[in-house]
Amino acid sequence: MLHELAKAPFLGFEKESLKFLKDLSNSKNNNKDWFDKHRDIYEDYLKQPMRDLIDTLAVEINKIDPDIVVSYKSIFRINRDVRFSKNKMPYKNLYSAAFAFGRVKSAEIPQFYFHFDPNEFIFAAGQYSMDNDYLKKIRTAISSNFKSYRSIVAKKDFVKAFGAVAGESLTKLPKGYDNVITDKTDPQLISALKMKQYYVFKTYKAEVVLNDKLIDKITDNIELSYDFTKFLHNATK
Repeated sequence: MLHELAKAPFLGFEKESLKFLKDLSNSKNNNKDWFDKHRDIYEDYLKQPMRDLIDTLAVEINKIDPDIVVSYKSIFRINRDVRFSKNKMPYKNLYSAAFAFGRVKSAEIPQFYFHFDPNEFIFAAGQYSMDNDYLKKIRTAISSNFKSYRSIVAKKDFVKAFGAVAGESLTKLPKGYDNVITDKTDPQLISALKMKQYYVFKTYKAEVVLNDKLIDKITDNIELSYDFTKFLHNATK
C-alpha cells in the first residue's frame, strides 16, 4: 500500500517532451553522440513521465480487465532495430507503449497500443502483425462466429470512435476459403476473411499528451475497443 502511495502521479508530459522528439526527427541529431548529450532530457521528460503514466494506467486498466498486462515492459524502447531496415537512424522520433491480454506486449499478438510524436497522438487496437499462424486462427474464428464478430464491429460507439476495421487485404480469398462464395454469403464475411490485418485507430493532436486527461483518452479507447481486441485475442489462443 505504501509503495503504491509513493508513486508519482501522472500530470502530463511537458512541451520539452515534444521538442526532444522533434529535435530527434532531424537526421543531424539522430545519432548516439547527440542523444548522449541530451540523455538527461530524455530521462526527465520522456522516460520518467511515461513510467508515471504506466503506473497510473496499471491501476485504471486493471478495473477494465485485470488480465491486461501493464508494466514498464509495456514501454517500447526508443532505440530502433536497424538490422533489416534501410533507415539506419538509431532512434525513433516517437514514444510508445502497448498492452496485451495475459502477457507482456509482443509485436505478433492482438493488443492495445499508443504512441506520440511531435505531430500527433495515436491510439490503436487489434492485430497489426501479419503473422500467418495468427491470421489463420483469426479467420477461423471470424468464419465460425461471424455474427458475433459483425455485432462487435458494428456497434454504434465502436463505429463512431474508429470507423471500419483497417488493415491490408488480399485480392482473393485465402486458401481454404475458396468455396465460401455463394449467393447467400454475406459480402462482409468475404471482406473480413480477405484481410491480412485487423486493427482500429484514432488520432489526436500531439498536445493531448500535455495533461493528465491523457489517461482518460487511453482508458476510454481501451473500453471502446475491448470486445474487438478480446475477440482477436481469444481467436489466437
